[in-house]
Amino acid sequence: MRTGSSTRKPEPSTTSSPRHSALTRLIARHFRRHWTWFAAASAAALVTSLAVVSYGFLVKVLGDRLQDAASGGNIGDASWLLPGLIVLAAVVRALSLYAMTLASNTGIQRALVDVSNAQFAALIDGDHARLASQASGGYVSRFLNDINTLRDVTLRLANNLPKNILTVAGALAAMLWMDWLLALVLLLVYPVAFAPVIALGNKVRNRARRSQEQAGDVTAFLSEGFQSARAVAAYGLEGYQKARAAAGFGERSRLFLKVLRDKAGVDPILEIAGGLAIAGVLALSAWRIGEGASSIGDFLGFIALVGIAAPEIRSLGSLGAAAQEGEAAAARYFDLSDAPAAVSDAPDAEPLGRVSGALSFEGVHFGYSRGEPVLNGLTLSVRAGETVAIVGPSGAGKSTLFNLLLRLYDPQAGRVTLDGRDIRALRLADLRAAMALVEQDPALFDDTIAANIALGRPGASRQDVEAAARAAQADGFITALPDGWETRVGERGNRLSGGQRQRIALARAILRDAPVLLLDEATSALDTETELAIGKALQAFAKGRTVLVIAHRLSTVQWADRVIVLEAGRVAEEGSHAALEGSGGAYARLVKAGLG
Repeated sequence: MRTGSSTRKPEPSTTSSPRHSALTRLIARHFRRHWTWFAAASAAALVTSLAVVSYGFLVKVLGDRLQDAASGGNIGDASWLLPGLIVLAAVVRALSLYAMTLASNTGIQRALVDVSNAQFAALIDGDHARLASQASGGYVSRFLNDINTLRDVTLRLANNLPKNILTVAGALAAMLWMDWLLALVLLLVYPVAFAPVIALGNKVRNRARRSQEQAGDVTAFLSEGFQSARAVAAYGLEGYQKARAAAGFGERSRLFLKVLRDKAGVDPILEIAGGLAIAGVLALSAWRIGEGASSIGDFLGFIALVGIAAPEIRSLGSLGAAAQEGEAAAARYFDLSDAPAAVSDAPDAEPLGRVSGALSFEGVHFGYSRGEPVLNGLTLSVRAGETVAIVGPSGAGKSTLFNLLLRLYDPQAGRVTLDGRDIRALRLADLRAAMALVEQDPALFDDTIAANIALGRPGASRQDVEAAARAAQADGFITALPDGWETRVGERGNRLSGGQRQRIALARAILRDAPVLLLDEATSALDTETELAIGKALQAFAKGRTVLVIAHRLSTVQWADRVIVLEAGRVAEEGSHAALEGSGGAYARLVKAGLG
């Protein structure tokens, strides 16, 4: 569903799935290594539970003393000692609650850093096809909405689950000791109430998963909207964007309310169960006290313990529903982290060794989807040290050549070779280290200019960085900036012009000093004078290297050793610029049209 559409996706099935243990798996994978914090929290939870359960015993003793006093006995020191002990128990409970919360929160935060790091690594190290198949906002949502959901759920589990279980167990043990028959009433009532609670939890899990997915749609829409602000203003699309936003926000609210409604049903069910339990306890206690089988102290202590256990039982019920939200978020994490990689190192992947730079495509077929293929049996060769310009109409497959060379994708048929070796047999890291890519819209990071250039060869000296910038005709504008080399470029380099960004990217590629240079319309944003100057620098840099240039400008094509013309995913023509221009074929038509 597009975020702005009013069409609703069908609700996920409520049947159980093999992913029901996703939250448990996530905890085992990333939380277990921080077990000392959770052990400390559990120890503090035990102290908390013992302190609160002691209230019931103290109330029982006080009730028995009051009953004796009413019968003519002496209450003695109980009038001030027992209340003092209750205050002491409250202080112990408060301190242990603080220690429990601090320890569990520390463990949770450290574990979620591990989860975020692992999720980011799965995306960055994984398939380019997977990254390219979704809007970036959907992935951003995983680090905001899903991680926040996991934080809320695991904090509640860590803070409440041990305390809830220990307090209920302690209260039940005390009840059985005081009056086993009254305790039996509670044991019969509460388990019955948990059947609908579990059913509600299953609904919460399925609806929470859809809600988390739709949160990704909203994040993607917002990211797209802010990045397209210029086009929106230029075309007067404010109304269109606001309508899309209203539809997306409305759908978000609808799904949130569904989850909230299911979760809201838990407490009323447990409240009714609690009311039935209290009614049964009162009726049975009155009868047993009348029969002399129980005392007022037992009754008061028992009621105090019911009051202590009831909110813990309600908390356990709501924890079950909350855990299902975490289950949905954890399942989305494993969908990503455990997805098999379409492109990866072969088990027997070979080191690359010395690279000459000879490239070939041998009968390559490739398409990005099940639709029309982009490459249809493409066959071409590039000699080591040759500079080849690749031209053709839009959709001919020019950029796809680079994607296959870098193994962002693998061909569906045929093979791509480097120095005669199938690149699928080589180690990915070695293959990509042998190539430098400059794109039309280069990827710059929100760091300094010097740092962005240095990414071409981490550890390079400042002198090498500045030399690469001079070769890319970038040093002039860099030194003219107020902060010079330490100027931060902003998100994707938005503080620089298009031409400045391209020169920074060229400097990065020059610094990489790779034997194969891939230029994807790398000078398209430059003025003619700067492009000519950079062209001369690139010709000098290209000596001894293999250079592939995707070109839309005649000035870029003219310094190539050979021109290859692509049409419909095949080589239509190849030869020198002069020979092809005079042939009157596909290349001549492109030149006449301005090369695209």
